[in-house]
Amino acid sequence: MAEVTRQDSFGRAIFRTIRDYGFRSVLELGSFDGDGSTQVLIKALATASDPRLVCLEAAPERFKNLESNTRAYPWVKNVCASTISPSSFTLADFDVDVWNSPHNHLEFPYEQVKGWWEEGLQYLATIDNGYLDTVDENFDAVLIDAGEFCGYDEFRLVKDRTKCLMLDDVFKAYKNSRVHAVLLADPGWKLVWEDRMIRHGASIFVRAGIQPSLPARLRNMFRK
Repeated sequence: MAEVTRQDSFGRAIFRTIRDYGFRSVLELGSFDGDGSTQVLIKALATASDPRLVCLEAAPERFKNLESNTRAYPWVKNVCASTISPSSFTLADFDVDVWNSPHNHLEFPYEQVKGWWEEGLQYLATIDNGYLDTVDENFDAVLIDAGEFCGYDEFRLVKDRTKCLMLDDVFKAYKNSRVHAVLLADPGWKLVWEDRMIRHGASIFVRAGIQPSLPARLRNMFRK
């Protein structure tokens, strides 16, 4: 699966949203090795006053690469941790809550997806505390792109702490399909961008009432 970059529509939308709204602090859930969306976020925040980017990656080897790829930016904080703990994971039954869910748009065989589920449960069983369970910091924007089955629970824990939610894996996935549907039905949030064709689909929501910080005539000057 290709990573998010400035060359694809989601990467461009992330960059544009951060610049247009003047966001200065971002939480990235699922940074992988720091080569993809992390670099988009760094470039978008680079001109902000007192920028802050917190990157979460649970896999130790990927985390090493993340550290290496962000070392030049002292305002980037990397955390090697699970996003959530077992107590925050609300899915109970694979067949009911995932496979037969109206939010399941995965285009993979049952046994393959069930295998991902079992691996995820085994990993969660080793976790005492998730980052989102123990930290109450607010962020201007949050990118949700971690585990396939954790998207909704991550959303529950961050939705009241941010002005903007950036969702990867929405339309041909399970990860953020439910989150997208909930936000779409909530008048407190506004859909500002979506692309159903880029990889598994992605979308961006901004809290209702939040307006771009730059006049329209100036926005294009800051999109390069």
